[in-house]
Amino acid sequence: MKNSARTTPATPTAPGPAVPLAETDLALVNALQAAPRASWTLIGQALGISAVTAARRWERLRSRGLAWVTAYGGPFVQEVNCAAFIEVDCLPARLRAVTERLIRDPHITGIEHVSGGADLFLTVMVADLAALSRLAVDVIGAQEGVTSTRSLIATHLFTEGSRWDLRSLDPGQRGLLRGPGDQPRAPGAAVPAPEDRALLIALGGDGRLTYGELAEATGMSESTVRRRVTRMLREGSVVPRCEIAHTFSGFPTFVHYLANVPSAELGRVGAAIAAVAEVRMCAATAARHGLLITAWVRSVPDTRRLEMYLAERFPELVIEDRRLTLANPKRMGHILDPAGRNTGFVPMDIWA
Repeated sequence: MKNSARTTPATPTAPGPAVPLAETDLALVNALQAAPRASWTLIGQALGISAVTAARRWERLRSRGLAWVTAYGGPFVQEVNCAAFIEVDCLPARLRAVTERLIRDPHITGIEHVSGGADLFLTVMVADLAALSRLAVDVIGAQEGVTSTRSLIATHLFTEGSRWDLRSLDPGQRGLLRGPGDQPRAPGAAVPAPEDRALLIALGGDGRLTYGELAEATGMSESTVRRRVTRMLREGSVVPRCEIAHTFSGFPTFVHYLANVPSAELGRVGAAIAAVAEVRMCAATAARHGLLITAWVRSVPDTRRLEMYLAERFPELVIEDRRLTLANPKRMGHILDPAGRNTGFVPMDIWA
């Protein structure tokens, strides 16, 4: 498959201290969170600027690795295939080398160096449970310095990163971006056809690739690409998502809460937690901790304040452990520098 020139942004220079993005830039990113593949005309209308200005500002952010649009498989990944989180214990002297080896794996979509009872926290997408076993044992467990792994298999996602929001737009702007022609996703876990997989993988590198660029990347005709991508978006087998370098977002601190809820209450509590503004991901898992909650907050003390809020609002919820993210070298296939800026992409291919 050919790669588009837009897939990999220019490598940033020195990491340096992060300076928060201007409100106008945050609003642009938020607009693309709401409508990742919207036209620049529509984005400009929502923000009160011209299409040319919107496109120019976006290219400046994208080329500096400050924001980007990715895409990945929809509900079918956990309902038909397998989505999981793997905690890895590693010898300190080998942590960097292990990270550098794992970062190129197409099944490991996210890598975080965390505090607490693990060293690395991995997000993975694989074809099935057997593939998860091979990844945990033959790839991750085989790395020199890895001492143990623990898998948390996602059984249901109450929310995930494509629904997280910078909260920089007003209701009127959001209404413009939704638009009267938007169609709700079809119910169920639609699975992409084998011939659609190349499109899904290409959109992972740049979720705003045009139909012409996708045709060039995959060897399909532009009309075929248009028809297939439109269908995949409508049925939810591909999920586009606008990302931002976290240290520039105003929400630089990540926390994972490992919790339990009585089984009879899990669905209700999980759905309610998913609606909390700071929560970026909430998943039911087949593990000792049956609920995994991930949040982006403004500071380390805010992780405690959020935990207290969750405990007060949901008395059934028992948070038994927590992990703070110290570094995030990979997120949804994109390789990040220490400031969270996008420096490259490893195609996400659960079928590889």
